[in-house]
Amino acid sequence: MAVETTTAAPAPSVLKGLEGAAWRIPLSTRRLFLAIAAGVVGAILASSLAAAWVASRNADTIADARSTGLDVARAATEFRTHLAAADAQAASTLLSGGLEAPDTRDVYVDNLAAASQALTDAALVATEDDREDIELLAAGLTRYAGLVETARANARQGFPVGAAYLGQARSLARDDLVPRADHLRRVGEQRVARAANSIGGPIGAAAIILLLLALAVLLVSAGLIAGRSRRLTHPALLAAMFAAFLALLAVTRGIVAQSNELRAAATTDIDAYVAANDAAFTLSNLRVTEISAVAAHGSGGPLYDEFTSSASDLVSGLGRESRGAVEDYVAAVDQVRAADVDDGDNRAAAQLTLGDFEDQSRRDSSSGGLFLQADARTADDVDSTFADLSDRYDEAAASGIEPWVPLVLGFLAAGLAAAGTLARARRYR
Repeated sequence: MAVETTTAAPAPSVLKGLEGAAWRIPLSTRRLFLAIAAGVVGAILASSLAAAWVASRNADTIADARSTGLDVARAATEFRTHLAAADAQAASTLLSGGLEAPDTRDVYVDNLAAASQALTDAALVATEDDREDIELLAAGLTRYAGLVETARANARQGFPVGAAYLGQARSLARDDLVPRADHLRRVGEQRVARAANSIGGPIGAAAIILLLLALAVLLVSAGLIAGRSRRLTHPALLAAMFAAFLALLAVTRGIVAQSNELRAAATTDIDAYVAANDAAFTLSNLRVTEISAVAAHGSGGPLYDEFTSSASDLVSGLGRESRGAVEDYVAAVDQVRAADVDDGDNRAAAQLTLGDFEDQSRRDSSSGGLFLQADARTADDVDSTFADLSDRYDEAAASGIEPWVPLVLGFLAAGLAAAGTLARARRYR
């Protein structure tokens, strides 16, 4: 006994509406389908090419922001931080008569070399607009080092002019080099922010809009074909829609993710990195203030007050490990102040500040030794926050899509749409 097989008919009202719209177009069915195939292929390929270009452009934007933005900002920040650390060690010349423990001298030399290396790193990735700042910083660093060595040589011979040379060096660092490095850092930060705005800006939005328009063209075309052919679904067109939707989804996700990662890098992460460097910079300035107070030979009360105020502000913003190391240093300076101001024993205060050149344990327990320990902790914070910032850039780069993805999906969608439409067109004359 034969069994009659039936298929579910499409919704008559939907198909009737599509049929009415399709027959309003004054073209034969064959010509209409050929025009639809050409229009759909053109719209999909144009949007896919635009999306591929935007994906490639975003990758280049992130790479440029990392080199001319992040790397320049990092180099300028490290220059300032290492210069301040070197200045803190150089200030001990005021108390030691130009004679220093070898490890103290090594710290000064290492920081000076690190500041010079930071400028070299900046020069390798800087734009032409940065060249003047970098050249002036390099020349200023050379002049600073020369003034410190002149101060040290005069101090060793007992000439009071050594203090004047050291004052010139510190004025050069404070009034010229540090502000210029801060300016260069801000320029780098602005490039990072502009990169985030560029990726999430009008160009990225235009690529998404073009993909949406291409998908809309495909949907309208499918409706017209359904109306003329009186068949609601066409597998090739459905597959083309799916491929076009995947391209839209991939491009949108990539643009949004990259923009979010870069915005986080340009705000939260870079702010944490700058704050860590500011803490290291402030700590070095505290050491200079301490030595200046001791060098005032009993008249450094206002400088000790300045130290206490700045130290309180610094400690309040530090993490647990760094805070403990800095608090130990501040407590040591309190002992220096007690010996200098309360007891009137400036020689003992200087001994507590510098330690004993021949006794490593006493040198480590001096305020200078504890300063070096606190400085190492803040340096660890700088490295940690930069690692987070660098990871954020890696995530931004990885969040994007390869340019070939929208191209492959676009060509696939265009091919399927053309094949499905032309297959229907061949049935009509």
